Amino acid sequence: MPEKHRIKIAAALAALLVISAVSGCTSGDIPSAPAAVTSGQSTTSQTDSSAEELPPETDSGESAPEETVASTDASSDFSADISADSTSETAETAETAETSETPETSETTGETESAVSSGQSAEPQPAVTQTTAATTSATTATTATTTAPPAPPVEVVIPDVRTVSSPKTDAVTADSGWIDLSNKSLGYISAAYSGSSKRAKLRIKCGDATYDYDLKTDGTAQYFPLSCGSGSYSVILYEQLEGTKYARAAETDFTAAVADEVGIFLYPNDYVMFGKKSACVKKAAEVCAEKTDVIEKIAAVFEWVTDNISYDYDLAATVQSGYVPDPDTVLSRRKGICFDYASLVSAMLRSQDIPSRLVVGYASPDIYHAWNEVYTPETGWITAELLLASKGYNIVDATFYAGSSDKSAISAYISNGGNYSAIYYY
Repeated sequence: MPEKHRIKIAAALAALLVISAVSGCTSGDIPSAPAAVTSGQSTTSQTDSSAEELPPETDSGESAPEETVASTDASSDFSADISADSTSETAETAETAETSETPETSETTGETESAVSSGQSAEPQPAVTQTTAATTSATTATTATTTAPPAPPVEVVIPDVRTVSSPKTDAVTADSGWIDLSNKSLGYISAAYSGSSKRAKLRIKCGDATYDYDLKTDGTAQYFPLSCGSGSYSVILYEQLEGTKYARAAETDFTAAVADEVGIFLYPNDYVMFGKKSACVKKAAEVCAEKTDVIEKIAAVFEWVTDNISYDYDLAATVQSGYVPDPDTVLSRRKGICFDYASLVSAMLRSQDIPSRLVVGYASPDIYHAWNEVYTPETGWITAELLLASKGYNIVDATFYAGSSDKSAISAYISNGGNYSAIYYY
């Protein structure tokens, strides 16, 4: 590739990243990335009526990660170069075809001229017979092709996906809500609020990480991952008093021994919600039909999402704090912001029993962003340019890949883990 094109690629990629915007988030608003947790003794406690100050909010909960994808106009020169190369290649092909036909014509003409000049009969009858035989053979082949039975349709099987529940066999309850720890060994807990306050929150702390979630106020059960895996946790259910002042409605401290820490990211949760009847589960089954290899399935999902979901600039400009993605809504609208891309990819892969983390953090140089990490037992290519280079978790970024016209350059960016700094795992 000429040096001037390399410079243009670098400039286009830099433009993609530098002009990206952060939706009301600064580095000072974000807690440190999760650290390793240590074991501790389980303790439980109930309502504390003292008011606590929680972070101010523009609407509810924490801000949705976001960025603006740059226009691809800067890469228009590359399209022109590709078109020129294609035209050149086509011309060469035509020239080769013309050259290869010329000897056959010359040879046939030479044979005819020789026969005429020698006074011999050209004896056209054998030629006619041969031509007829060839025509009959071609007709037979055409008939056979026409009447060949069609290929059987690809069988689409909707899988039995992981489900979540709230049996409350190990729960902390209060007048206005509850926290259910019954499934902590599977890597998730649930909570609900049904009090009179207009707002309620759930805070989960593990090590140095703090996860704040908005709760619905109608008593609906919501599900949350134990993102730090096995270790000590503190969980508090808050109800709003006024403004940013909240009271503790219920709380508990416990130690989780998660049987399968990778399996945490196979279950649905508040940010990656799906079920067997979900449209995203059906779509994943369609694009992964008759594929058994994990890499092939990841490739199928990633390519479908990046080919069919476009970036929603209007939502990016108006998204409010507390925004929660819904995979089926993204699928229906065929567009979304980075949070939506990551939620849809995770839901589709989890439904195919492939662990996928929705990650929120920063992309270089300083973009508050959401992406995915997928877990594989092997390495392999998921596009012609993007390689999952190691066993275990690898970064895949559907938003950046879909929004870039230079797939090689953006794939190199995605493959460099140093360009991403994770803070939250969902």
